[in-house]
Amino acid sequence: MAKGLLIHNPKAGSLDAALLPKLISALDGVASVSMEELADGGGVLQFAKAHGCDWVAVAGGDGTVESVAADLLGTTLPLGIIPAGTFNNFARSLDLPLDPIDACQVILAGRARPTDVGFANGRPFFECLGSGLDAALYPLGEEIKSGRVHRLIDFLHRAYHYRRERFVLTLDRPACHALTRLSTNESHHLVHLLQASRTSSVTLSALMLLVSNGPYFGMNFAVAPDERMDDGLLTVSVFSRYSKLQLWWHFASIAFGRREYCPKSIAFRVRKLRVSGPRKLPVHLDGSPQNDLWPLSIECQKGALHVFRKPAR
Repeated sequence: MAKGLLIHNPKAGSLDAALLPKLISALDGVASVSMEELADGGGVLQFAKAHGCDWVAVAGGDGTVESVAADLLGTTLPLGIIPAGTFNNFARSLDLPLDPIDACQVILAGRARPTDVGFANGRPFFECLGSGLDAALYPLGEEIKSGRVHRLIDFLHRAYHYRRERFVLTLDRPACHALTRLSTNESHHLVHLLQASRTSSVTLSALMLLVSNGPYFGMNFAVAPDERMDDGLLTVSVFSRYSKLQLWWHFASIAFGRREYCPKSIAFRVRKLRVSGPRKLPVHLDGSPQNDLWPLSIECQKGALHVFRKPAR
């Protein structure tokens, strides 16, 4: 097999000093570099070229994996994913082994397959885009996770006072064709509009909206359990009939890979859509806040990234 480059993040949850030599050995003489060294050495592409590498593997959590994946977009270099983080949503979404050594065997098998990537106003996302309540709370949540526990009061205050917003969706096909899920307790007018109308523009009031490229995001929230990362489509979930308390319980029920239980959301499947509304709303891409994205022009680029995966069934 052609020579590879292993990028590793020493701060990843399960990547300790004992595991790294095992990964290097399992990948059969791979060149190795840490994320810190890579930043000082000019980035992924320059380092791979300088060392004559024909593929890139990354060992770390989702943030590390997605950072490297973003650098490989538009290139012919395939990506190998070695899960070494806390949640490993990217690997789970592609049904990759969660054991690092087993993941190395998938890479050595050399079967790189096209994998979809979502884009919002030209910026990539691999798990999901969120707008509304979760995007408003994400920055505070990250501060609390990093040890600033006193920010919990601000988190609860913002969550309590957050109100429903109007989302204007312009889909790339009639809503009746894009619709894949509809709550039974929606209004009769909305049910008729979505099931029978040929319009591609829909206005919905909701606490939040998610656009998923894969089944999981966050704490392995299975928000789009039937989503595939190789079909050229995105799942748009609009949480229209939830109170905030119900929304918390819903996400608790689908955390850690559990499937949805009696979801009240509306879901569409599209390749492209535009999201707008009467006022600018908070947005995140894979959990990273984006303060200058609104309105949103979102699309799925089919096969934009090549990833080593298990053989197709």
